[in-house]
Amino acid sequence: MKGITFEKDINGKDRFVRFDLRQFGKELQPLLQKLGFVQVPDDWEEGLSSKEFLMTAKKVLRKKFDDRNKIS
Repeated sequence: MKGITFEKDINGKDRFVRFDLRQFGKELQPLLQKLGFVQVPDDWEEGLSSKEFLMTAKKVLRKKFDDRNKIS
């Protein structure tokens, strides 16, 4: 399908999906907003760059991991 690329892991199994935001951005926007990666609806110019996205994702995932592994 044009605008969607499946990426496989080293074993040849589907692992990641890459979407063209120009084509599917409207559909993905609620998910990206929920995850905190897009704050301004309908304005991709003010969205995160790939580097900013990666840094933000690492911070969010690290916090979730740390919260999950806290010793009570």
